[in-house]
Amino acid sequence: MARGLLNTAPAPSRRPPPLVQTAPVVLGSMEERYPVSAEVKPLVSVEVRPEVSGTIQRLFFQEGTEVRRGDPLALINPTPYRVALDQARANTSRARARIGEAQAQRRLAEAQLRLASDRARRYVGLSRQGALSRDDEDTYRTQELVARANLSALEGSAASAEAELAAARAAEAAARLNLDHTLVRAPISGRIGQQRISPGNLVREQEGKPLVVINQTSPLDAVFGIPQRWEERIQVGQRLRIEGRPGLVGRIVSIDNTTNASTGTVLAKARLEGNTAGLTPGETVNASLLVRRLDGALLLPSPAVQRGQQGPFVYSARGGKAVLVPVKVLASDGRRTAVEADLQPGEPVVVAGQFALVPGGPLRTGADRKASGAGGSGEGQPGSGNAAGNRPRQQQQQQQP
Repeated sequence: MARGLLNTAPAPSRRPPPLVQTAPVVLGSMEERYPVSAEVKPLVSVEVRPEVSGTIQRLFFQEGTEVRRGDPLALINPTPYRVALDQARANTSRARARIGEAQAQRRLAEAQLRLASDRARRYVGLSRQGALSRDDEDTYRTQELVARANLSALEGSAASAEAELAAARAAEAAARLNLDHTLVRAPISGRIGQQRISPGNLVREQEGKPLVVINQTSPLDAVFGIPQRWEERIQVGQRLRIEGRPGLVGRIVSIDNTTNASTGTVLAKARLEGNTAGLTPGETVNASLLVRRLDGALLLPSPAVQRGQQGPFVYSARGGKAVLVPVKVLASDGRRTAVEADLQPGEPVVVAGQFALVPGGPLRTGADRKASGAGGSGEGQPGSGNAAGNRPRQQQQQQQP
């Protein structure tokens, strides 16, 4: 009797169908977007270098601050350039005085030429009348020629003096310009970078390290690569959506005409519009480009799409069974996926619990679970199942003699 009780086994319980979650297929629109990683670049970046040589006496800027075009940045020792300007001014005055002297001499030569010409004409008439010898006539003619030659020489000297004055004025202007360049000013408006030169350093014209770098921070550009296959779909003027930065968008302003052979991409540049506060040149931002818009597409939650050896597929809950339906993925925004498949709008597809499904096998949805609970199936409730049901029998067996 005891042996019979010990060999008695509980009746095997039937495993219920897997419990899954479903969501309906819907018809709708979706934008197919291409994600890009864009590098922020300034519209203009200038390395400020001195235009004259000398010793830095003073710096007027602070690192990381904004400056406007024309603001003073640094002062180079201006003393040698003031001396050069004074000397140039003196040379200009000397050349101006020479012009005055040359002009006076020319006026005197012109008067002497007129006098000699009058004498020559008068004495030529007397010579024809026989009142003057031939030698005297030649003398007065020679005096006229000498006076004319002297005037020509003085006119050449006056022209040379005017050229010297022009050269002196140009040298004075250059000296004044060099003196002005001792005060280095910001060529553009933007943000100051790190200080490269300290006061006391000797700098040379257009040589060595720049004094500082200024980046124009408004507006900013974003440079990114797009696959060559999308080049025909991307147009100048198209908007670039910046992810995670509300109020900031980009607009494509140029597309390069050369493809990078190693990456197969074409560089594009977008002008950022909106709130660029906090962006710095060299920073990378995530963005996306609209490739195409799908209207009237079958949309389903992205977790519903599974990957198999034959390609992507979904499980459809048809008549309480898991039906494997192959799909062609058209686009996805991470949350939803647009597909081409043998599915109907409103048809439920499995979005959770697919790992326990077998094609053609039974399944239960959330609604099925509620119904079975109301019917008193007892699954998962205290006192039900093998563990709870065997406990009294084990106690009974232990009480047998």
